[in-house]
Amino acid sequence: MTGPSFPGSRMGLHLADPGTLGGLDLLGGGSGLVLGHNRDELPVAVRLFRPEPTRMLLVGGVRCAQLLAFRVMALGARLFIQTAREQDWDAFLRRCAVGRDSAAFLPVGAQPPVQASAVDPQFVLVDIGPTAGPEPVEPAAWRATLVVRDDLANWDVDAIVRSDVVLLQRLTQPEASIAGTALGLTEARSWLPRIHPEMVGVISKGRLQWVMLGLTPTEQSLLGSAARAD
Repeated sequence: MTGPSFPGSRMGLHLADPGTLGGLDLLGGGSGLVLGHNRDELPVAVRLFRPEPTRMLLVGGVRCAQLLAFRVMALGARLFIQTAREQDWDAFLRRCAVGRDSAAFLPVGAQPPVQASAVDPQFVLVDIGPTAGPEPVEPAAWRATLVVRDDLANWDVDAIVRSDVVLLQRLTQPEASIAGTALGLTEARSWLPRIHPEMVGVISKGRLQWVMLGLTPTEQSLLGSAARAD
């Protein structure tokens, strides 16, 4: 069914028998992208797509970025990638069997060719190494932008401060000091270099949560691990 209340899905039409439908649990409320689970085994989600822009920063590595991209595409969002390592991302998209109508590469500095909307949200992944100055992609409603940094340095402080969501994989002690000072996380400085390789610290609105990424068997087969490369 389509119409004003039921916009058409980019995933197409799927049919199921009554027995299958009876086994489904439906969750409402727009809980967003599930990052993993907390220490109480409860899911932790972030709302990426909303009527205002969402700015994200990941300090970790390409495998964690690919995990997030895979999960975002599962939500039906359109993926755009700006990268200095296109070969790695092209291999990832091939493993995921993703068509270029769902994921496409953008030249560095270019903007998505189409406008984001509530029924066609966009996830722009910027994986081009150290960045400074203006934002690499123009902020827009229903668009989430993720800047990926393999390493954290002092010139990344501005990007940290202006991000709505910051994701930190296990850091070195100098990186933990930079992040802790920029985000006001004094007590977390000692923990960030010691967290599990597939755990992230999620900082949003001044709140820190520790989240295990919890890869599914399918994600493990695609990525192997989301741990930060040594």
